[in-house]
Amino acid sequence: MRYDKVVLLALIIVFGAGIFMTAQTAFSSYITFAEAELGGRPAQVKGVAVSGSLQTADAASFTFAVTDKAGKTLTVSHRGNVPPNLFTAEYIVVSGRFDGGVFAARNILVKCPTRFMQEGGR
Repeated sequence: MRYDKVVLLALIIVFGAGIFMTAQTAFSSYITFAEAELGGRPAQVKGVAVSGSLQTADAASFTFAVTDKAGKTLTVSHRGNVPPNLFTAEYIVVSGRFDGGVFAARNILVKCPTRFMQEGGR
């Protein structure tokens, strides 16, 4: 086998592995807080923000409570702005990891009820 073919094959394998790892992270399913705590790695937790739980630490960060799909309620911290519809959302997804018993969210995705659906579900 020629040297250039070996290099090409190695590059294809490396890029293929990189794409696979990126896709696996991007399409990871939602887990519970208990699973995220055991895993010790970044996770996506789907749940509902608990109304009235918002506390601002300073101008750039806040905490609030989230109840996950298993019914466990936990404090979530986030550095950034509070999404305006955080507590009226159908559900939210917090992406991050545990930090000292608190789930530190890098991102908060808010799923709002569809306001533009016509009657009949269309």
